[in-house]
Amino acid sequence: MRTIKLVLLLIHLCGVMYAQKQVVTVDRVEPPFWWTDMADQRLQLLVKGQNISTADVSIAYPGVEITGVHKAEDSDYAFIDLQIGSGAVPGTLDIEFTYGKKGRLIQHYELKARQHDPQAHKGLGQGDVIYLLTPDRFANGNPSNDTVKGMKEGVNRSFDGGRHGGDLQGIRSRLDYIEDLGMTTLWLNPVLENDMPEYSYHGYAITDYYKVDPRYGTNEEYRQLAAELHQRGMKLIMDMVFNHCGLDHWWMEDMPFGDWVHDYPQYEITNYAIAALSDPHGAESDRRQMEKGWFVPSMPDLNHDNPHMATYLIQNTIWWVEYAGLDGIRVDTYPYNNKEFMAAWSKRVHREYPDLYLVGETWIGSVAQVAYWTDRGPEYDGDYNSHTDAMTDFPLCFAIHQAFKAEGDVMALYDALSKDFLYYDASRNKVFGDNHDIDRIYHTLGKDLDRFNQAMTFLLTTRGVPQVYYGTEIIMKGSGPHGLIREDFPGGWSADSRNAFTADGRTTDENVAFDHIRKLLTWRKQSDAIANGALRHFIPRENLYVYNRKSDKESVLVMINNSASAVKPDMQRFREVLKGYEGAVDILSGKNFDDLYDIRIEGNRSLILELKPQVNAERE
Repeated sequence: MRTIKLVLLLIHLCGVMYAQKQVVTVDRVEPPFWWTDMADQRLQLLVKGQNISTADVSIAYPGVEITGVHKAEDSDYAFIDLQIGSGAVPGTLDIEFTYGKKGRLIQHYELKARQHDPQAHKGLGQGDVIYLLTPDRFANGNPSNDTVKGMKEGVNRSFDGGRHGGDLQGIRSRLDYIEDLGMTTLWLNPVLENDMPEYSYHGYAITDYYKVDPRYGTNEEYRQLAAELHQRGMKLIMDMVFNHCGLDHWWMEDMPFGDWVHDYPQYEITNYAIAALSDPHGAESDRRQMEKGWFVPSMPDLNHDNPHMATYLIQNTIWWVEYAGLDGIRVDTYPYNNKEFMAAWSKRVHREYPDLYLVGETWIGSVAQVAYWTDRGPEYDGDYNSHTDAMTDFPLCFAIHQAFKAEGDVMALYDALSKDFLYYDASRNKVFGDNHDIDRIYHTLGKDLDRFNQAMTFLLTTRGVPQVYYGTEIIMKGSGPHGLIREDFPGGWSADSRNAFTADGRTTDENVAFDHIRKLLTWRKQSDAIANGALRHFIPRENLYVYNRKSDKESVLVMINNSASAVKPDMQRFREVLKGYEGAVDILSGKNFDDLYDIRIEGNRSLILELKPQVNAERE
């Protein structure tokens, strides 16, 4: 009996000692703050700290209620559900954690007032033009942050795959150039922290979803960039990555749940078979590998079936949109994400920001497969609707390459656009000739300046929201490995031998390309036909492609002669779009045409004809 009592006493003493020694800390709360008066009043906090799940949680703040506390499998995580009612006012609330007999910890959490910036969250339309740039390769405005103490990779400009030092300050210093060029919107490759040992410059291996990479700058600098763009009447798109994170993300050391990422550590690489997800006959094993397989070994595949992960990513999106006043979001590797999650994400984001432009990367050559991932419209009740506004129009991109390469045929453009019936609204698609993942279009078109200018004429006058990759305007030629495609912009570094941001620093051919694009961009800013007009095109003949962009206020006829010989087309063929007009002016050359039925187009040249309404009787 004495032995039993002694054992019980020892157990009791051990319990007391454990209670006395138990430590609870709060090391991280995400989102780091939130706002009152959101359309959706729910908020889930991820709290990380030693033994945090062992503590009881309470909040005493008017209008804020704890509706649930979820203990993770790892005791260092807790997820707290809050309801932030309409009566909650901005201020600092105290989250109280109690543990043991006397343990007590207070974590302050700020609720901010929404700013309701009239210049923010406007979304994009066909009147916009997106300028895509890789921040590390555009301009180095602050050399002191090229290498940051404690971060795994420093600057190495001699290595194509290394960090070169471009940053947010450099981008902000070149806004005059970007605005003067005629761009309306910036899309930056991801700027969030990528604290990876190598190849961290591209930004797609995120290690902190709430922090701008210090080698680019700070969160406040990013917000200032957005504010400066809005002051200029310009917009900002953020590149977001939901499919995967970086292998060195802080949560990979001790994840809250065993299924936080897919199949860790015994994972398989994705089969990259996007078609398997839309294929009605697709094998389940192929679909699983496509969605749950890792993109590359350095990027763990996030599990959207875990409800806390899904909520985390949705809230992270809303946090950045509200914090920075974003106008759009580009989603990386869109079909690799869980499609039901992406539909829920789109609906939640649009609930807060109805006009925000959402575009997904769908690297597929089939129009039908791209259309599968786009919004099907409010009346659609079929198998799947992503509710996502637009997709990257890779089929049209590839058609541009086919049309304007040596011996190319513009029938490729007609064929691609003739399938627009598969989209609910093809005018929202992002159209482009190149980007950060494929060879520069000038290289693809055989470094032929005439063909390049023809391609740019089409890109900037067809339906959709055009995107121009930085340096395309000065015919950068990079091809092959990504580090060469994402080449440094000449003049972005003080030691550069020339400054292509200025006319004097560009070659003759570069200035020809630059002036052509700038003229198009300047004109399209005031063109109602481009911003609001429908597209009607005619079957190409003899490599001549003719199409009309017409709105209630304006009509424009585009004629692209893709052959080497001059052509005098039979204009009677286009009379259905010429009826009611008696002349035109070519915005490229400034030439006036008094007779629309007597047009000549030189070889490898285009006309963009602003049609003049007929004063007298219509011509039959």
